[in-house]
Amino acid sequence: MKVNPVKFYAQSPAFSSVFVTTSSKNNGDFVEKEVIQPFRAISKEISGSEASKNFKSLIDNTNTFVLAAGSGSRFRELAQTQGEQVNKISYGMVLLDEKGLPTGKRLHMLDLPMAMASPLIDEKGLIRKNAEVARGSFAEVIDEAKKLREQGLPQKNVIVMCGDNLFDTKKDDPFELLTFCKNVINNPKQVLGLIGVEREPEDVVKRFGVLKVEKTDADNIMKLDGFVEKPKTVDTALEFATENGKCIANTGMFVIKKEAMEWLLDRIIAQENKPETIADPSKGFIARSEKEPYDFSAACERVQEKYGKDRCCVRVVETWEDAGEPQALYRTLAEYQKGHFLSCLPKDLQMQIRNSAAKIYDGKTLLASEDAVYEYKNAKNATQMLKGIKTIDGVTTVTKINPTF
Repeated sequence: MKVNPVKFYAQSPAFSSVFVTTSSKNNGDFVEKEVIQPFRAISKEISGSEASKNFKSLIDNTNTFVLAAGSGSRFRELAQTQGEQVNKISYGMVLLDEKGLPTGKRLHMLDLPMAMASPLIDEKGLIRKNAEVARGSFAEVIDEAKKLREQGLPQKNVIVMCGDNLFDTKKDDPFELLTFCKNVINNPKQVLGLIGVEREPEDVVKRFGVLKVEKTDADNIMKLDGFVEKPKTVDTALEFATENGKCIANTGMFVIKKEAMEWLLDRIIAQENKPETIADPSKGFIARSEKEPYDFSAACERVQEKYGKDRCCVRVVETWEDAGEPQALYRTLAEYQKGHFLSCLPKDLQMQIRNSAAKIYDGKTLLASEDAVYEYKNAKNATQMLKGIKTIDGVTTVTKINPTF
């Protein structure tokens, strides 16, 4: 008999200073029911941990945004085997027990960034922002800033995370990136902090924004001296390389202090009220294009230009995965089996994920639907019986298969 996950997730705690942004393009209702609710069921345990206490002082003055909008078009082929609601933050990873049987729980990509944000939870309720029209990655942040101004309230610090970006933190410090954000907020000399990761120049071309940095006395903290948005050539990327020849890719996780948000909002409103911007939104202060008048990398770039490299810093991390495409998702699932990317989750959930349908039984990663696991009694049987029947990029994927196949 199947476990009803809805019953398990009843009576969940909630957020107040954490915003989850989705769009109608990204199956907004599905994201709310199948992603946010499962995470809220484990949020109390995470937020109540000793490690979370260090961040409670940020709640009143900080808004945290987990960006989850997007159509997930790169997952279309995977969705054909896993169901139409599979996209870059929602996919059919059924959590299994040590025997390979479903636990009644699921894991979604968005769960992990939300777990990273869990120290900022309080009892006032979740704020979910569902945009009907995509206006850029920073749109909901600006909407909230405008709302505070209209209400005569002071601006807040802003922390931004991406719903499909995963960071492998230290086992003894699962919230080390939030610690970096907190240190920026508490440092009167800082206004902006970004998270970056080393990549070869060839890897960043046309794929990632690159940060120009300068060394500091701290090994993993650098000054931010400029940006280049997805360099078109290796030569361009090399212009921003560090002394060891590596580029620092922009991961999209960052913190902007309230004084910089105040300044940024002043410039955005002043520019968008000009006739030329009303006629052409691509002329907005942080516009990337006419359809994206509010872009987060452009916002950070403007702040850096205003305040200079000495007040803007970059925390360089060793392990990061942008799982917004199927091949990256497969790599991520394989890393789950080693325990990576899971440090901020409760120990029992970590083990369920490591025992899950992503298990590498045959040298390939299996993505099995719940129906397939029940059909063949457990994930291992499903892999053995269906090996090689359907692969995407060399990875076996299994849904409920007609037994006569």
